[in-house]
Amino acid sequence: MNQRQDVLHVEEIQSVINETHQGDRDQEILDSWRRCINVHELNPFEKRSAYILPEEHLREHVDEAEDLLRTARFGLETLYQEIVGHNYVVLLTNSQGVTLDYLCDPDKESDFRKAGLYLGAEWLEEKVGTNGIGACIYTGKPITVHKTDHFHASHISLTCTAAPIYDPFGNLAAVLDVSALQAPRSKNSQSFAQQLVSIWASRIEMAALINNYKSEWLVTFSKSSVFLEIAPDYAISLNSSGRITGMTSKALALLNPEKGNHHGNEVLNELLSDYFELRMEELPMMNRNMPVHKRLVRMHKGETYFISAIQTRQPVRNTLGDTPYKAYGVLHGDDKRMESIARKLDKLVEAEVNILLQGETGTGKEFLAKYIHGLRRVPGPFIAINCAAIPENLIESELFGYENGAFTGARAKGKIGLIEQANGGILFLDEIGDMPLNLQARLLRVLAEKEVMRIGSSKTKQIDIRVICASHRNLRELVEAGEFREDLYYRVAGITFTMPALREREDLKWLINRILAKQHKGQKESVTTISEEAEEVLLQYEWPGNIRQLENVLELAKLLGEGHINVSDLPEEIQFGGKSQSDPSRTFTTTSEQDSESISLYDLLEEMNWNISAVSKRMGCDRKTIYRHMKKAGISVKRLSQQWTEHMN
Repeated sequence: MNQRQDVLHVEEIQSVINETHQGDRDQEILDSWRRCINVHELNPFEKRSAYILPEEHLREHVDEAEDLLRTARFGLETLYQEIVGHNYVVLLTNSQGVTLDYLCDPDKESDFRKAGLYLGAEWLEEKVGTNGIGACIYTGKPITVHKTDHFHASHISLTCTAAPIYDPFGNLAAVLDVSALQAPRSKNSQSFAQQLVSIWASRIEMAALINNYKSEWLVTFSKSSVFLEIAPDYAISLNSSGRITGMTSKALALLNPEKGNHHGNEVLNELLSDYFELRMEELPMMNRNMPVHKRLVRMHKGETYFISAIQTRQPVRNTLGDTPYKAYGVLHGDDKRMESIARKLDKLVEAEVNILLQGETGTGKEFLAKYIHGLRRVPGPFIAINCAAIPENLIESELFGYENGAFTGARAKGKIGLIEQANGGILFLDEIGDMPLNLQARLLRVLAEKEVMRIGSSKTKQIDIRVICASHRNLRELVEAGEFREDLYYRVAGITFTMPALREREDLKWLINRILAKQHKGQKESVTTISEEAEEVLLQYEWPGNIRQLENVLELAKLLGEGHINVSDLPEEIQFGGKSQSDPSRTFTTTSEQDSESISLYDLLEEMNWNISAVSKRMGCDRKTIYRHMKKAGISVKRLSQQWTEHMN
């Protein structure tokens, strides 16, 4: 586009701001231009390209959307096959406008990248002006932004068609977009593209509801009996009581047409019978065993739909093992402290008691919370939030949600909060000790009154949640320091469990083998093995980073060892145990009846050819005691490794 055309484009935008515009632009485009000037304060004379995030920042976004990306990939590939040869690129972004996946002709990849139609590109309206992805995020509706519809002149050769993808709670999760570098002048040329994108966005929503959200029932319904089983119009998920736990955006619009998308909270946890003339007892009959023409049900407002119900899981209690205590082999491998925790949990799992998990960072507090969730007869959703990882100015809106226009930068149609999403299940608040004091007061009200109010709203909603909190900080000490509300402390600490540090666990060998097996899951090669020498080194180390550090060390060692881990595959810090070279003059004292005098530990190790098991048997104590005294004496792991090698040779 030449300079004269740039000026004409800017003049048209200015005419919209001055209310003197005459033309046939779509209203949604004119509204976006006004937002760009009045709200986002963008300058149409500036030529802005989409910003491409650094790889490390992109990785964070990709990790957060892992389940959705896995579900959506087939849809992207199939959509691309339907438009291949027409010079389109297919993009999938998250709700922040960051491109997380894309497909295009490899020969044109360089051109698409220059235009910002590439992995990691950020297309928020407030950053780059009117564009398909940004406008779709703002309006929550399918849209085509064609050529001069774009706000910045640098984008007006493009045509972009986008459709929203919602999560089961009615929140915008992603945007599916097809764009081209060049297109016919007429915007109508993109009508088929918009139909395709909308169809595949709906299919991805349906797949996400089926694959990633566990509930007792999946109910689909359609106006057509012919397409009910293969391409239904609507889908909702239900718990065993017949309450709605999730839905596609089309189902939400059908059940709540006045509010439309982004207002899933108006429908979530409502009974199916609130909308249809159908009792929960009748639902099991609404399957393929009954002729489809007999599965016609009426909504209370008069419309009729063909319905199909599938029971996706039985509402029975999880059985995680055949031992008397289900935690054995799941939470621990015969650790007395973990078994004590597990026995108490087995009695409390269905009780309305809030749980506080204390312990050092990396000891497995979230894993334990998920274990508790899995034990429940009807688990419901599990919603986790790290109070220390979310900026203070965002945590309130994340927890409580907000109404339309509640604050500057809020989504046009609001957002359901995490507390409401947890309705009927468990809300896991990690690092609750870092929650700001003003939000502690609001959370206290939620726990006390069993109701929540969104930001900008005057209405409360009844909720039924079980709260599990965790913190590596001592909450009792924070209360005494005035950094944590005492009344909230007693609410969340109905019962407190302190997770043992890894150095205190009696089942470290079991944990090592379990982690290696978990890391192998889904891979074709055989399970990684570990040498007895390397295992001894791991058993000796103090593990200040606990289970999280152990997982990272084993993952690295597995890659370096290529199927078999030796001492040389472990990080130097682990090999040396954080200690200096050995000092043979150090002594060690035992209370063994066989040998109670002070002896030289180093000499004893030499005598036993550095066989730790033999030394521990001689001294009448366990191997961990020997390792502890080795560290105290400064006898390094490296020395142990050298002696082991000499012994083996």
